Amino acid sequence: MRVLYSWLCDYLDEKLDFKTVTSNLSRIGFSIDDVKIIGADVDDVYVAEVLSVKKHPNADRLSLCEVSDGKKIYNVVCGAPNVRAEQKVPFAVVGARLGNEVLKKAKIRGVESEGMICSESELGLADKSDGIMVLDDKLELGKSIKELFPPDYSFELEITPNLGYCLSHYSLARELSIFYGYKLKEFKPSKLSTPTGRFDIEIKTDDCLRYQGIVIKNIKNKTTPTYIYDRLKKIGLNPKNNMLIDVSNYLMFELGQPTHFFDLRNISEKIVVRKAFKDEKIKTLDGKDNALDENIMVIADSKKPLAVAGVMGGYFSSINDDTSDILVEIAHFVPAAVRRSSKILGIKTDSSYRYERGVDVKLSELAASRICEIIKTTNQDSEIYSITDVKNYEEKEDIIDIDHSRINRILGTAISDEKMDEVLRRLDGLYDGHSFHIPSYRADIKSIWDISEEVARYIGYDVIESKTSMPVLKSKDDPFYELKKNISSKFSVFGFNECVNYDLVCEDEIKKLGYDINGVLKLSNPLSKEFEYLRPSILLSLLKNLRYNSNRGIKSTKIYEYGSVFGIAEKKPVEKRVLSAILSGSIDETIWWKKQTEEIDFFYTKSVVEYLLSNFSGIRYTQGCKEKFMVSDMSADIWLGDKKIGFYGLLNPDISDMFDLKSEKIFYFEVLLEEFVKKYSLDFASLVKKPKKVSDLQYGIRDLSILVDKKYRYEDIYRVVSKAEDLIEVTLIDFYDGKNIPEDKKSFTFRFVFSSESKTFTDEELNIKIEEILKKLENSFGARLR
Repeated sequence: MRVLYSWLCDYLDEKLDFKTVTSNLSRIGFSIDDVKIIGADVDDVYVAEVLSVKKHPNADRLSLCEVSDGKKIYNVVCGAPNVRAEQKVPFAVVGARLGNEVLKKAKIRGVESEGMICSESELGLADKSDGIMVLDDKLELGKSIKELFPPDYSFELEITPNLGYCLSHYSLARELSIFYGYKLKEFKPSKLSTPTGRFDIEIKTDDCLRYQGIVIKNIKNKTTPTYIYDRLKKIGLNPKNNMLIDVSNYLMFELGQPTHFFDLRNISEKIVVRKAFKDEKIKTLDGKDNALDENIMVIADSKKPLAVAGVMGGYFSSINDDTSDILVEIAHFVPAAVRRSSKILGIKTDSSYRYERGVDVKLSELAASRICEIIKTTNQDSEIYSITDVKNYEEKEDIIDIDHSRINRILGTAISDEKMDEVLRRLDGLYDGHSFHIPSYRADIKSIWDISEEVARYIGYDVIESKTSMPVLKSKDDPFYELKKNISSKFSVFGFNECVNYDLVCEDEIKKLGYDINGVLKLSNPLSKEFEYLRPSILLSLLKNLRYNSNRGIKSTKIYEYGSVFGIAEKKPVEKRVLSAILSGSIDETIWWKKQTEEIDFFYTKSVVEYLLSNFSGIRYTQGCKEKFMVSDMSADIWLGDKKIGFYGLLNPDISDMFDLKSEKIFYFEVLLEEFVKKYSLDFASLVKKPKKVSDLQYGIRDLSILVDKKYRYEDIYRVVSKAEDLIEVTLIDFYDGKNIPEDKKSFTFRFVFSSESKTFTDEELNIKIEEILKKLENSFGARLR
């Protein structure tokens, strides 16, 4: 809310400087921002009268004016289109200061000008203006403009939702009075005479707590009083110079009570506060046609809706310049109901902002008296025809028992009972030393915790010692985090980027991957159809990321995600932690000097997986993955001991079509981290490979090519050959299946690396080791040397 310093100070007896006001507001929980200095930043500028206006002899758009300040008549050249004779205007004599500029005598198109008639922007009263400023014709000639428009300040005040009762100048003055002991001027509008008329009002919804309607007749909708116009303009509003509209806005920023004025001519029979009917419509003051539904509360008459309750008035019941009879609405609505209507219609107003934070239901009487006082002051012949006040709430007094020691425990303080009693007596509620009676406008106070907060605000947050109210517990090591860190750090070597996605997916996506929808967890109250199920695989999320990149011209993608997948086991929900990645396109398209970059394939994907898991012992791979969305011949399962922990390989080409992907070949791998963590928690040393001492002696290397039946797999052969004595490394360097070998056979070529810390192997010793390995292969698989 934008606050005007002088307006706020009007309600306090003490004269406070601006710095004191803002620092005191900051100390009790308000944030100050965007301070602006306003008022006439001038010297030697006075009220003057335009005696005559005639055309400039050398310029069509300039005028020659005679201007009097009551002592002397000046000849002035003026370019404003709105200058007229008999106007009272601000006049700057030669030598006057306007901001940082000093006015000098000047010739304008051959005619000497002895001063300047000023606009609001030239005086520093507005950011921009279209013409000269026209003053009240009752002002005395020669009066200083600086005295008429003394320096003032406006500032933006950030008010938290729980302090909604502070959304007015008077309530802010009341806060300063409560917390700092400044004397608050008593707000006493003139008493209203008892009206004789009657107007029917009916409340048909529990979302309306109170509705007060005041019928005022015989009004002349004059221009807005100067003090109201100026104050509204200084807080950033755009006053209409229509008395009724501006008075309604003024009261809201003065007392915090939103009001609305209806033209009585457009109301049929009575006022009804109700929920809108299905397919009902209303054109609001902003000129928009709005479709209503049963969730929106409206102010209606016997035939039609007149306004959206607490949000905005209707176009066809609004007041005009010729309005003479009005109905003033002073109402109180349930905050959630106004918030709902505002959200559905997408309309935010100063009125809805206040109603959403709660308006004091007992503020009606003061607001009614004040608004009638202002209208009667400007329209002495107006008649308060009727005042109808309908209450739809149970009046009760909320009381909180006070326990001084508990408040001290909550705050971590040692405030004396006497000091605390002083604070509680200041809080504008009835306090008898044991119980606190909550004032009606403090809807935010509901418990001893809220009372404690008020005590803290009064004492000052800055003087309360900062300390913890409970011991700091040492956090436990998270094995999942440690494991993720160990593996994820290696992704950067291959140029991967990490993704973080929602765990929620839609039914169609799940079915595309071949999952049984009955085995997937469904939310009982999803946000939408797009977020109805918990994902059974991270692949669903990464495919969306891939599509997003592809649609934006990114041809190569290497991304991974660490997250959760969900399912149902033994009729119970199950959550598992998974590390997954997608690869597509070129291995490195940033190498510009290569005419043709190398494409990501199965073997590149295999190398990534093996590198990521290279620190861990007990890892093995078996060809052929049975996941429905993988190509079996171009995929493999990953094992940790006898537990399958993942898979990698080529995604089924149909996936690209089903998910509208441009990539032809997409590779994917997934590693389940649960089994890692089980071993990690029990015996981390057994999981992580221990570094081996490097021998000072030369390695012995031998290659061996064998023929075996096609039914045997690489992993079967590897398990046998890897157990050879002094063997430190075995690598498959070639595989062949084609011409020059029997149709029922296939060829494997292995490279064996032998090492010993005690000796260097001779050729004869190496040949013996190879003979032993070949013999084992012959016995196990019927293998023979190629």
